[in-house]
Amino acid sequence: MKVKTLQFNILRKILLCPLILLLTSCTSIEQPATVADLDSRPNFPNIFSEKPQMVSLNDIHQLSPEQEQEFLTYFNNPAIQLIEQHQRLANYLFDNNFLYEYETYTASEALALNRGNCMSLAVVTTALANLANIQIDYQLISSSPVFQLRGSVANKGVHIRSLIYKPQEDDYSTPTGLKIDYFPSDDGDFVGNISDDQYIALYYRNIAAQRLTEENYSDAYWYTVESMKYDPLSPDAFNMMAITYKRIGDLAKAEEIYLYGIEKADNKLTLLKNYYILLTSQNRLLEARAINRRLLAMDDPSPIHWFNVARISFDANDFNGAIRYYNRAIEIAPYLHEAHLGIALSYYHLGRLRRAERAFSRAIINVNDTSTKDLYQAKLNALRSFL
Repeated sequence: MKVKTLQFNILRKILLCPLILLLTSCTSIEQPATVADLDSRPNFPNIFSEKPQMVSLNDIHQLSPEQEQEFLTYFNNPAIQLIEQHQRLANYLFDNNFLYEYETYTASEALALNRGNCMSLAVVTTALANLANIQIDYQLISSSPVFQLRGSVANKGVHIRSLIYKPQEDDYSTPTGLKIDYFPSDDGDFVGNISDDQYIALYYRNIAAQRLTEENYSDAYWYTVESMKYDPLSPDAFNMMAITYKRIGDLAKAEEIYLYGIEKADNKLTLLKNYYILLTSQNRLLEARAINRRLLAMDDPSPIHWFNVARISFDANDFNGAIRYYNRAIEIAPYLHEAHLGIALSYYHLGRLRRAERAFSRAIINVNDTSTKDLYQAKLNALRSFL
């Protein structure tokens, strides 16, 4: 297959795409669910509010009549008919200067705003491809990771890209196409192709994750349930559901979901991390250590596990251990200002104020949010009064 990559502008590269997997690893490509698998799946009792008005399947790709007409007028312009159809579609997005933004939008919203994350770009591309009768596929890419902590939620950039194809003249010719992506084709590792159903499930999980960061647990539950209609055994959906139950205090249900996911999923890393956090929060330290031994034996490119181990060490007044683990996190993600802050506070408790001062300064350098920067600066100024 011959494919070229068409790149778009990045408004702000904080996350590559919030395919938000809480304390995440790359999304795995699951095998189709069997009846036996579905029968053994934990139940998810609805103890939340009534189902909200949700984005329907039709709404995801529905454009306004004006948007459809504008695209088709461009696409059918006699002056560009010598350009291949899939290239015309790509040029339409490129000419409109579609920009990167964190949010996940429907096709109509994204096209009206002319921006969105990689999921939004895939949704817009799909809507236009459907109008033009152009074949489209989807791939997941594990990008050079950019981690961000939002409260107690850790996000890692893993993004989806679309592939649109030139119509084949016969069944024997090699398909040629374009990758529609914000990022260079070599800026990450190919994870796998995903089906149309997995792509839809991914959209709903994105919305669920956004609701979770907003502490809207009812909507997070319902959007995760909706995602499971299309990808019923996704480990990421199990992870999302377990965290949702944990947040409302149903720790037994959260643990049941974690244990099921750990048993069934090929990609257990995210589930193990969050189960470790659940165990430590309940002071079940022997079980937590057993899980941590499994984690230490796995290839984990994420700094978030080390960050959480450091935070647990700090809470146990093991400040030297906390510094050691915060530094492990920083080795992977030197921009993680929360880890620099943790080192500063650990040194402060050890009475090593000069080292604490230097760590505070590094935290300030790496933070972008103005209010957080001001808070760190105030702490640094207070520390300097003791020097």
